[in-house]
Amino acid sequence: MTKALLPLLICFALLQFGTCQAAEVINAGVGGHRSSQLLKRVDRDVLSKQPTVVVLMVGTNDRLNSGGFININTYRRNVETLVDKIQAGGAKVVLMTPPTCIPELLFTRHDAKKYADQSPVERMKEVRQVLLKIARAKQIPVIDFHDYLIDHKLADDSKTSVIRNPANSGIKDGVHLTPAGYQLLARLVAEKLKAEQLNLTKVICFGDSLTKGSKNANYPAYLEELLKQ
Repeated sequence: MTKALLPLLICFALLQFGTCQAAEVINAGVGGHRSSQLLKRVDRDVLSKQPTVVVLMVGTNDRLNSGGFININTYRRNVETLVDKIQAGGAKVVLMTPPTCIPELLFTRHDAKKYADQSPVERMKEVRQVLLKIARAKQIPVIDFHDYLIDHKLADDSKTSVIRNPANSGIKDGVHLTPAGYQLLARLVAEKLKAEQLNLTKVICFGDSLTKGSKNANYPAYLEELLKQ
């Protein structure tokens, strides 16, 4: 073995444990998408790219977008199918619970009457429970972003909240994240991926607008910077 080959072989060995900083992160988020739409594009946007890790966060549009709710049992089956397909393709899956919302701000964009059977907050709690159960049943890692924001008082209508609201962004949103929120999300994901010692050669962040973010602020871009540090 020549001395020139030794560093390459060491890096290759480290990559198997996710410790060599050669991570590529792909943003596969599409605004407005539900789990059913992720199923339609998982082959093209995920499996065809042969990722080593897929971070999956979906459920906000399934259960909050009044343009077409997805039944919670259908949502569960869709997520289970997504996990199975991604794992069959050879990638590790990390699930993430979507954040809660600020109902009074959501109702400025959606008719409150459409949530009469179940409040927006309860809908997102239910999504969280479904994802935690799937993670336990399939023995896969999960990042509980939903409860992290609540526990740290970062999901209200205050200026320090990371959910966009008039106090922190001048926007009546109540669902999407501020730039600080995307940075926080990236940090939590990076910590989880490293703690699980996953192969970080190619990480795909798969989801809706909470994954896509904006050109100037999105968690996959922040994540790639953190993984390369």
